[in-house]
Amino acid sequence: MGAVHFVEVVETFYHAKNHVLSFVEYLIRYGGEVSFVANNEGKSPFYLAVEFGKVDLVELRLQICIDEGYYSNSEDIKGNSPLNAAIRGRNKGMLEIIMEKMPKFILLRDEDGETPLHCAASEGYYEGVQYLLDKSSECVLERDGNGFLPVHTASGKGHLDILRKLLQHCPDWRELLTNEGENILHVAARNGKSNVIDYILKTPEHEKLLNERDDSGNTPLHLAAIHWYPKVVSSLTWDKRINLELVNGDGMTALDAAEERMDTMASFRKRLTWMALKSAGAPNRKCSKVPKLITQTSLGYQQPNMEKYKDRINTLLLVATLVAMVTYTAGFTMPGGYNNSDPNQGMATMLNKSKFQIFVICNTIAMFSSMIVAVSLIWAQLGDLNLILTSLRLALPLLGLALFMMSLAFMAGVCLVVSKLTWLANVVLIMGIVFLSILLVLFIPLCKILEVLKHFIHL
Repeated sequence: MGAVHFVEVVETFYHAKNHVLSFVEYLIRYGGEVSFVANNEGKSPFYLAVEFGKVDLVELRLQICIDEGYYSNSEDIKGNSPLNAAIRGRNKGMLEIIMEKMPKFILLRDEDGETPLHCAASEGYYEGVQYLLDKSSECVLERDGNGFLPVHTASGKGHLDILRKLLQHCPDWRELLTNEGENILHVAARNGKSNVIDYILKTPEHEKLLNERDDSGNTPLHLAAIHWYPKVVSSLTWDKRINLELVNGDGMTALDAAEERMDTMASFRKRLTWMALKSAGAPNRKCSKVPKLITQTSLGYQQPNMEKYKDRINTLLLVATLVAMVTYTAGFTMPGGYNNSDPNQGMATMLNKSKFQIFVICNTIAMFSSMIVAVSLIWAQLGDLNLILTSLRLALPLLGLALFMMSLAFMAGVCLVVSKLTWLANVVLIMGIVFLSILLVLFIPLCKILEVLKHFIHL
């Protein structure tokens, strides 16, 4: 029987019922070395037996290896390591069975050059990492095909508990770099693992890592800025030990590196990253490539497209006008109506109710805020670029306040008129709080984006 056909037969029977296992056992016992021949996915019959938890078949194959002297050298094993199957399945029992009979399998590598310890670190399998380290602490110094040590793998995946465990077994982890000269902080920053970043920043003995450069001259802050991780950039820039003025091999600061990759369709994540750098005071180098308000073309210079801004201003103006109309109308349509008899004729019937008072205050704030927004946006219609930006910086926060207060006034008014039915008033209150929270989450970032517009006016 051909090796490839043997793999297919065994893989098929592993999915079948127990009464065919005797046939599979026969193939393993008399199939010779083809038990370790890999299929197109890099899985050998031995790997499949481990993956499906067939303890009797695994023990049989291991015993044959011992009795007949097969694969005394772990480098002879083809395909993915059977230990990796046990690790991915988090099957410690199977892991122990294999390691007890074939301890050399701890150095088996898969097609990417990863050892079982790399696999356990990547999968976040702490118990497996601890077991492998107890068996052999030397495997912590093995590199995969990309030059990563297990500690780099754990850092890149954000498995903090495993990272701590591996660091305890590294003799001098500060000197353990990847093939590109990156330390664990570089790797965490490149992959946006903020939990690892925060841990390293809080650990005094890791201080030497904060401003180290890789082979390209990039610091961890450069890598976080280049790959657009605003949370990581924020954590790094708020730490006073981070040198914001360091330049990489291309002579660029972290802010330069971010702006170098800022295109005309910058995503929200890119804008947040840029804002985190700017708010921390990150400098530009002398010859910065920041996009200008006036862009040069082969024909000379052209002004920014003002029509885009007029459309946005008109949209905001329409919203502000609608809010003003609604709140103005609500101001003369009070919940509960008015008294028609002396001595309180014309006064609101629910004047002394606290919810009514909240309604009046919020409605008044909403109306006047929307009116200020409308007037400021009328100024923006004059077409001056600086005036547009100034008007927008004033209008957006006030419009958000108007929408928030209008919603709060609505909630107070409805709760007031249904207060006799307690459960309904509570439902309205809970729904209002939830939706007001959503409104804040959606609106606050819009105000911050205006800082980006000051430098990227053509977006």
